[in-house]
Amino acid sequence: MTREQLDRLFDQAAKHFNSSGKALNEDVRRLEEWLEMQTHLPKMLDAHALRNFLILNKGSVEVTKQRIDGYYSVRARVPEIAYEMNPKRPHMKEFDKIAYVVDHPQLTDDMCKLTFFKIKGEFISPNLDPINYIRKMAALTELKLRHDVMHGDIFVFDYKGLTLNAALKVTPMLLYKVFVVLHDGVLSTRFKAAHIINMAPPITKMMQAVKIVMKPKLFERVHIHSDEDALKKVIPLNLLPSDWGGKGLSLQELEEILDAKLAQNQELFDRLDEIKVDEDLRPKKLIDDYNLGVHGNFKKIEID
Repeated sequence: MTREQLDRLFDQAAKHFNSSGKALNEDVRRLEEWLEMQTHLPKMLDAHALRNFLILNKGSVEVTKQRIDGYYSVRARVPEIAYEMNPKRPHMKEFDKIAYVVDHPQLTDDMCKLTFFKIKGEFISPNLDPINYIRKMAALTELKLRHDVMHGDIFVFDYKGLTLNAALKVTPMLLYKVFVVLHDGVLSTRFKAAHIINMAPPITKMMQAVKIVMKPKLFERVHIHSDEDALKKVIPLNLLPSDWGGKGLSLQELEEILDAKLAQNQELFDRLDEIKVDEDLRPKKLIDDYNLGVHGNFKKIEID
């Protein structure tokens, strides 16, 4: 997208909370001045990313400051995700051989980003580790922060070939870290909908865990469909991959586009591998809140 197109999209997104692109840019300057005074924080967020943080937090500068601090601080809480998402790492390259996790470069008409998951081949490899899916999604989020307009997310999951062994690896604690710590507590990403097809019995246990950690109003946005044709009714045909009968690019083509984008941003991921908060320079300790960073505690989660 051109700069002009992005500006129009940011302006459109800002109108949802009675703001404007011009007001966003003014608040970005305020945030940049604030960040310069936060000597404990690394400097990894450009103006584009700051605009996205403001969009995600409905234009509130003060809330955005908390989320930005959390964006950096939470890395110490989830190092197995934050410091293992680099696309060049062997476990990430191995994961890419097992499954597609790709997003569409074009937004929907209501400015949502589409992300697709599908296993490659008939059956999933026993080597699949679900945390690598989370790492891939984290890498995609870093790209979205810097190159897209983060107004909303729609996910499509094709669980054909997913085994019970793989489903049981999706633990409540892993889901907690994703939904509560990262998405709710730090990024405030806007989950609009998830559409699931080929829902096999082994996934039932995994969905129980998802229901426990997701807010009820969000879980209501998870839709399970009986067949692939149902996707044509909920995903624009021009964006639905041809793998599911749509008129859009295939998952393989989308993966090639994403791989090129990841390669172009390799320096970003190399830098993300190194950044840490200097807690000795922090003006004051974080609030003892499990949603924000390194000073909180995880809630106990159990599944019947």
